[in-house]
Amino acid sequence: MARARNIKPALFKNEVLGVADPMITLLFEGLWLLADKAGRLEDRPLRIKGELFPYREGIDIEGLLQFLASEGFIIRYTVGVKRFIQVDNFDKHQNPHRNEPESVIPSVSEGCITTDFGGTTSAILGSARADSLIPDSLIPDSLNPPTPPASSSPNEDLFPKFWKLYPNKKGKTAAEKAWKKHKVTDDLFTLITQGLARQCASPGWTKDGGQFIPHPATWLNGKRWEDEVSTPSNVHHLPSSRHTGFDKRDYTAGLTAVGDGTYDF
Repeated sequence: MARARNIKPALFKNEVLGVADPMITLLFEGLWLLADKAGRLEDRPLRIKGELFPYREGIDIEGLLQFLASEGFIIRYTVGVKRFIQVDNFDKHQNPHRNEPESVIPSVSEGCITTDFGGTTSAILGSARADSLIPDSLIPDSLNPPTPPASSSPNEDLFPKFWKLYPNKKGKTAAEKAWKKHKVTDDLFTLITQGLARQCASPGWTKDGGQFIPHPATWLNGKRWEDEVSTPSNVHHLPSSRHTGFDKRDYTAGLTAVGDGTYDF
């Protein structure tokens, strides 16, 4: 069930989405409508396509989702055999209606971030450098990941969750020692998993069967979750889209938001 969500003007000035195909931005906005109160939804490209673009043909939803994941706007993960999507920083940009039910989808920390989704990346990137790949850049005065508050207390139970997510499971003892040095809080853990998700989808980690993924201790000691993720080398230009002027249209005209946050058509 689609829900009413907020769109901030700065979305259209995002340096990554701003040079990509407009369909990527439209899909990203559509995911907000399909996501539950926690910003989660099932990772089912065919269903997403049917919900958001029922009358359009030739849209590579899988490729567009891969692009959003590689640039850190969403996290794609699995729990058991089921696949899910987490819209990154959803709670910072959205204010779900109080009557919306709580999420029943497992969180990212309960699953495994994967990069084995099929399909091809068919996103447009221009010549402009993507200076900020963090979804926080949707807020003009916040181009950097938030710094965990100094008063937060380390959480001793987070390393097993990190170890489950990290794809190169070598040197567990050394990794745990490096982990303890950082005194990881819940907020820092969020930053670490977000950085890990971006790098898991990057060309440097996916090529040659992942043989260039660093050992976890090396990754932690270097605070590699803060690294910038390079743009995939196989991203190519598509023909210019004829679907323009999205930022000038009022999609809520004639619609009324009802009690549960949905639109009354």
